[in-house]
Amino acid sequence: MLTTLYPWQTSLWQQLCQQLQRNRLPHALLVSGVKGLAKNSFAQHIVASVLCLNRSEDQSACGDCHSCQLLNAGSHPDHIEIMPEEAGKQIKIEQIRNLRDKQQLTPSVSQWKTIIISPADNMNVSSSNSLLKLLEEPQQNTVLILITGHPENLPITIKSRCQNYHLLSPTTEQALDWLSKNSDNNLDSETMAKLLQLAKGAPLTVVDMMNGSVVEQYLQVEQDFNLMLQNAVNPIALSASWLKYDLITVLNQLQYMIRDRMIKSVSNMPNNTIESAKNSVYWQISDCIVKVIKLVSSQNNINNTLLIEDFIVSVMRITNSNPTN
Repeated sequence: MLTTLYPWQTSLWQQLCQQLQRNRLPHALLVSGVKGLAKNSFAQHIVASVLCLNRSEDQSACGDCHSCQLLNAGSHPDHIEIMPEEAGKQIKIEQIRNLRDKQQLTPSVSQWKTIIISPADNMNVSSSNSLLKLLEEPQQNTVLILITGHPENLPITIKSRCQNYHLLSPTTEQALDWLSKNSDNNLDSETMAKLLQLAKGAPLTVVDMMNGSVVEQYLQVEQDFNLMLQNAVNPIALSASWLKYDLITVLNQLQYMIRDRMIKSVSNMPNNTIESAKNSVYWQISDCIVKVIKLVSSQNNINNTLLIEDFIVSVMRITNSNPTN
């Protein structure tokens, strides 16, 4: 499928263009970055350019040649995509073995063959070992693109044989500008900036948030947390409310909120004992949040209801002894 580039992808694209112009395209690319930066779209853009029979001056696919038409129709014989057969499942070793067999064939339409594996971190040990053999003996005129949001989960032996194309999130100003032009919302810039923070700066994740119920959730959690710091909530009722949401998302939001309070407190701290005391409280709360995140993220069988209730009570005890308002 022919795609267009997003603004935060242009610098990496220019790097690839230079390699194309010099005929120094690596045989394996690792496209990484947080969710919401359109990694798959970027990889598809690379594929279209590599397979195109009549690239433009900026190395983008022409969109009109026979190769581009086949790719856009999803029937290009020189392009293969490998992904889990079922959502949430792993890429099987049979899929990689079949890929290795097809790798032996010569291109039939384009001068190159292209392969996308996504998400690459969904391979099990056997699949990874099979892919490693392919990377150790690369075929001529073949580009293999691995896509992952979690490169830390890939074996170092695989990562070391790929050129890393890491997509960075745009600056807050750039992201807000893009969102203002490409999303239909009536949120103020401050709320949008907070959502971007929660989305790790990824604009497309923010768009998904606005299309769902995450905005309402965000505003509710923000209100709940402010009341919690004032000891004005019922721990059992609040825990039940938060358990309806994704806990990691809630806890990440709390972490960002307490960090913002800490930054503001530090800026007001010189010769101010009250602000100094507040900052000490915020650090204690931050430690509590980090501890809960680790427990929720662990593989242990944790009772989330008791965990969140205990967390809320702990924070209220801290603020009750050392008021923050």
